[in-house]
Amino acid sequence: MNTFVFDDPYERILFEGYTDSEIAEMQMLMQQWEQATYPTLAHSIVDHADRHSYQGNYLKYLRKAANFSKKGAKKTNLPNQALRWNKGREFLIERNCKIISYGEN
Repeated sequence: MNTFVFDDPYERILFEGYTDSEIAEMQMLMQQWEQATYPTLAHSIVDHADRHSYQGNYLKYLRKAANFSKKGAKKTNLPNQALRWNKGREFLIERNCKIISYGEN
């Protein structure tokens, strides 16, 4: 059980079932993310993780995104100064060096 209190309903979804140390790691990893068009950063991460088959496994999703290696990845310019990096089946979308989405094709 964690001791954190969350006002954002998406933070409750994001952190549910994780220990305090896991939540602290998730919060650290979230600093690499941009909320983009979502009302909150937690909402963005929950939505992207759920769409990319990581529902309920948000720590794994955040870790995989953070560990994505751009070395050898193909870079594509997207609208709004966003970049898409593709490597094998994985992709990472970022803007201003902040992650917007991660997934696997």
